[in-house]
Parts: sequence; C-alpha cells; structure tokens
Amino acid sequence: MELDFTEQIKSNSSLWENIRKKKERIKRGSPEKMRKPGDKGAPTKDQIERAKGEAMSPAEKEKFMEYEKTVSMKDFVKKYGEKKGKAIYYATITKMAKESVKDKK
Repeated sequence: MELDFTEQIKSNSSLWENIRKKKERIKRGSPEKMRKPGDKGAPTKDQIERAKGEAMSPAEKEKFMEYEKTVSMKDFVKKYGEKKGKAIYYATITKMAKESVKDKK
C-alpha cells in the first residue's frame, strides 16, 4: 500500500509551492523576478536539500502506518485547525516513525 500525501503537501505552503506560485505570477506579468542563488532572500543549499526530503524506507512506512492507526488526528486538528492540524499530524508521525526505526539500528 503506497502512502499518498498530496492533500497534506497542497495544504502546507512549502518551498516548492512558493517557487511554483511565484513563477506563475511572473508568467502572468508580475514585475517580480526569481532570485539567483546567493542573492539575499534566495533559498540556501541547506534549505533546498531539507525541502527535497528523504524517502521513507519500507520499515519506516510500516511504522508510519502503525502510528497512523494509533495516534489520533483529532487532537492536532482541535489544537491547530483543519489545515495546519493535518500537516502537523503527518509531520509528527513521520518523524516518530523515522526516529523509531533509527533507534532500532
């Protein structure tokens, strides 16, 4: 079973989403310009690498699905609202799954 995070990715403005939106505005005639690497305000190499992320291993996916069944999303949605709550929920259980597998190694 492959995990689908498209809804969470769309609801959370990421670096890539912001870049895509800016390119669309420029295409429609906005006077904005894309920043060159190294310019003030341009994403650093570290930010780009962090945004690329890392694919989950099969063990991490299995642990993720286990946490998805046991950890309630309701508390996150109640505390942070619908959009942010879901994004924080999935980020939290992803981090928990990765750390759990890493601790076993």
